[in-house]
Amino acid sequence: MDFNLTTTDAEQKFRSELGAFLDRELTPEICRQHSMDLGLGPEARAFALKLGATGWLGRGWPKKYGGSGGTVVDEYIMVQEFARREAIVPNIVARFMCGPVMLRNGSEDMKAEFLPRIASGEIEFSLGYTEPSSGSDLASMRMKAVDDGDSFVISGQKIFNTQSHFADYHWLAVRTNPDAPRHHGISLFVVDQRAPGITIRPIETLGGERTNEVFYDEVRVPKTRLVGELNKGFYYMAEALGYERLMLFQSVRLIPPFKRLLEYTKTTKRGGRLLADNPDVQRHLAQMATEIKVAQALEDRAFALLKNGDPLDHEASLLKLFGSAMRQRFADHALDILGPLGRLEEGADGAPLGGEMAKLAKTVVVDTIGGGTSEILKTVVATRGMGLPR
Repeated sequence: MDFNLTTTDAEQKFRSELGAFLDRELTPEICRQHSMDLGLGPEARAFALKLGATGWLGRGWPKKYGGSGGTVVDEYIMVQEFARREAIVPNIVARFMCGPVMLRNGSEDMKAEFLPRIASGEIEFSLGYTEPSSGSDLASMRMKAVDDGDSFVISGQKIFNTQSHFADYHWLAVRTNPDAPRHHGISLFVVDQRAPGITIRPIETLGGERTNEVFYDEVRVPKTRLVGELNKGFYYMAEALGYERLMLFQSVRLIPPFKRLLEYTKTTKRGGRLLADNPDVQRHLAQMATEIKVAQALEDRAFALLKNGDPLDHEASLLKLFGSAMRQRFADHALDILGPLGRLEEGADGAPLGGEMAKLAKTVVVDTIGGGTSEILKTVVATRGMGLPR
């Protein structure tokens, strides 16, 4: 296995130019305006368009579809540079989840209609996968689409569709052949999120962000909005999962809060001595630093596969499995270090580090559930990675 991640001069130049742009344009408001925090706001929308105008949001895509050329390395550089600054790539679902599937499997008309708008920062998608009765078992979904001439008529319910209240389109997976084996009768559609017959209701979460349940009542969707082939949707979703998990989780995002916590221990006393002099605090910090390095090593290994053109199979599941649990342990270690005051939240008087660790502790609860539960991922690693029987 080639683990050499050294980039070319062109890729290094891209990293430098993008970093300078982000240092100049990113603000604290923009960094927090994403689906897992404050939600998309006007500043983040304007920033997405500005990034799109540079051509960098479409970096790695063909120019004929609104991209600016480049390689998969460029795409990885982009998500890393955002993560270093505790920001998220704008329109990230469209750019790193829906767009790549569309690029590989969509019709020419679909690619021409949507990909340039994604690359320009104009539109965002919401994922419509999970249902109340299916959870991570996507093959068991029941929401159905019925063929009706030049359209499909869709009815049913989705849940935990986090961006639906501000996304422009729904990346919707539904059952189109109820008589086929579970994995063979699912199709993907692009649906206008404000189409007649769609109702969006909010779900407020422990972490403070909003997600949604989405109801379809005989919604008509043109057949031109079918992604790829009929009944192949499950395989398109599975094909994209490894890439998504590598691009959406970056352990470098934890380095800035770790550094702030470390500095806090060097300047804050408890019981007459600095926290940094406490052996228990030192053990917590050492464990946190070690696990960040382990997660980075798993990312590097998965990225080496992607760079070499090899499939991401259990490696991406292993990365998500470890990384999601690691983020939860990171928050637990931080709260142990901060003591009772660490539970004070943003805006509370005396909250250490502005209450960021209390917020983190709540937001990471979903990490081992969303995007595939840890129980599912353990089975994937055991069967595909270790060759154990199903």
